[in-house]
Amino acid sequence: MRKLLIFVIALGVVYGGYWFIGSAAVERGAKAALAQVQADGWDLTYDSLVTRGFPSRFDTTLTNISLRDPGTGIGWQAPFFQLLALSYLPNRVIAIWPNDQTVIMPGQTLQVTSDRLRASVAVGANTALTLTKATAETGPLTVVSDFGWRAAIDKGLVALRQAAGDNSYDVYADLTALTLPAALKSRLDPAADLPAALSVVRADTTLTLDRPLDRHLEKGPPPALQTLVVKDLNLTWGKLTFRASGQIVADAQGRAEGRLDI
Repeated sequence: MRKLLIFVIALGVVYGGYWFIGSAAVERGAKAALAQVQADGWDLTYDSLVTRGFPSRFDTTLTNISLRDPGTGIGWQAPFFQLLALSYLPNRVIAIWPNDQTVIMPGQTLQVTSDRLRASVAVGANTALTLTKATAETGPLTVVSDFGWRAAIDKGLVALRQAAGDNSYDVYADLTALTLPAALKSRLDPAADLPAALSVVRADTTLTLDRPLDRHLEKGPPPALQTLVVKDLNLTWGKLTFRASGQIVADAQGRAEGRLDI
């Protein structure tokens, strides 16, 4: 019994040491990434960066973040942002956004209010850190512009997973009760025959790119789309239903060709 107790204590000490070493590495990596963003010319400020979660998680929290691109004027502000990972599965990360945040666009400012806005990302256990799966979901989400328009959804889900072949990805999106800005709604429905919200906005697709989504993305141009397979595109808006499926490929000049059945 005594030997077992000593073994358990020793194991706890070793694991505790692993957590503290790992959490320090996580913080160094996060600070290095933020420093690189600043070096790339972005205006980035934040109050604090702290990693907690002992013993089973690495929970990194940034507080009072402000990010802006001086060239375009695009920016983002939030009271906090969190990245969470299990200490024994560091290649799977969960990102959590606050309920209130601000997105700055050229000429206008958007106030975003959401409930349970979060995303999860999993990468391969390889040196390239190839993206294998990503999911973003939210409860009720509202965007209000200082131009006076408003858009909202009751809930949303966007998911991506690596398909057959390193460069192919299944992409699925599902939005419920999408309320369009009033000006856009009036252009699409001038007779006001349709309800305020689209009850279903759903897309089930497969994308094939010319290179995989991995840590080498920052080198060279963005990945180019080679093939888009639309398994199902479904929009339901009151008594109107729109559905489409088909396949589009890029020709030798990079132009789209193929067929969509509507």
